[in-house]
Amino acid sequence: MSAETLASPLGDRTARPLRWRLCLMMFLQYFIQGCYFPIASLYVQNALGFTAYQVGFFGTALALGPILTPFLFGQLIDRFFATERVLAVCHIVGGLLMLLLFTQTNVWIVIGLGAVYSVLYVPTMMLTNALAFHHLRNSDREFPLIRLWGTIGFVLPAWWIEMVWLAGLEGNERDIGRGLGFMLAGATGVAMGLYSLSLPHTPPQPGKARDFAPGAVMKAFFTRWNLFILLVTTLLIAIAHQFFFTWNSPFLREILRSGGWETAAEQRIASIGQICEVAVMAGVGLAIVRLGFKPVMLVGALAYTARCLILAAVFAFEIPFAARLGLAVVGQALHGFCFGCFLAAAFMYIDNVIKKDLRGSMQTLYGTCILGFGFFLGGLVGGWTGKLFTTGVGGPTLRESFGVAATAGLVEYTTFEGNVEVRDWPGIWLTSALIAAAALVLFATAFPRQPATQEMRGEAAPAGD
Repeated sequence: MSAETLASPLGDRTARPLRWRLCLMMFLQYFIQGCYFPIASLYVQNALGFTAYQVGFFGTALALGPILTPFLFGQLIDRFFATERVLAVCHIVGGLLMLLLFTQTNVWIVIGLGAVYSVLYVPTMMLTNALAFHHLRNSDREFPLIRLWGTIGFVLPAWWIEMVWLAGLEGNERDIGRGLGFMLAGATGVAMGLYSLSLPHTPPQPGKARDFAPGAVMKAFFTRWNLFILLVTTLLIAIAHQFFFTWNSPFLREILRSGGWETAAEQRIASIGQICEVAVMAGVGLAIVRLGFKPVMLVGALAYTARCLILAAVFAFEIPFAARLGLAVVGQALHGFCFGCFLAAAFMYIDNVIKKDLRGSMQTLYGTCILGFGFFLGGLVGGWTGKLFTTGVGGPTLRESFGVAATAGLVEYTTFEGNVEVRDWPGIWLTSALIAAAALVLFATAFPRQPATQEMRGEAAPAGD
């Protein structure tokens, strides 16, 4: 085993000033996403009049670009350009595009700008991970604490926008006002681009120009059993992940409306998941050291399934508004375990089993191709599912076509055009639960478990283990 794959001694720590610079990098990176991502579906549905299928297609657009760019970005940072410079260009141009999107109301222009923006923004999520891993002396212990500042950045816009900008607004004014989140995301993106130029220099690896890095990464994914199972499982998890974000904010609005609560609060309720994520991320590194990757990631996959089942129960039973809201809060809180114990742990696993000169390509390819493709499918599946479980008043519902006479969980809502439709929320969330359950079973039965100490030394399981 090469010495470069060995983890740093547990007592070896990165200098404090550098750790704080990386914390600010993560804070700004995810503050941008926190401005628009939690309420994007609700905004385009209520303020721009997107149909259920168009809502899902907008989520697909936000994942379309990354499918086209993993090879390019992996090659750029591993072979040609410094990571911090690629970050600067992506964020500055992306920020300007987001400001332009804020001014648009046409469905297909908004979807098109969202797709182009995703080409630039989503790869930066993996680039910031790669930059942090490159400079941290003990990434297994230090990265979760650095990454949790990204979670803090994601949470803050929800409280700022809803408690300051949307305070006192109701109805159409509130729906339109949510678009200010896109403006704030654009301005912060430009600021993040400028800050990226001050980040530690992270040059491409010298002497490797003869190899095409993503090609070596793809070979590793399809010839090593542990990475192949991780790839397939993550694809399913990513579909469930995007499915959740596609419908979460419209779902929360219906819950609040059922209790007569018209004030904007969807982002703040959704932020409970990220607040929980802070606590989970603070302890996930230690949990991996003591238990190993597989047990920790199983908790994450289980959380994805449990979250969807809990949300399916919200409207399925006749319960008081307080109990309905409580179930929704529990479902939001599970997001911390979903992200921290599976997705974040997966990036740490990759950093442990891939040699140093390919880590940038692996992080980028795994993040943008697998998560990007998964989010792409998640948007399509989410939109298609929403369309199946949404019907006009008096029309036959999907459950009726299968002979189910029960009407529990069928919720009426008024569309942008003023039409009244019925949405089957239990059906929507149970569909997502089935996808997450498939990922859980696959990972539990097929992913090899190694002793925690072996994993933390960066030793990969043999193929077919």
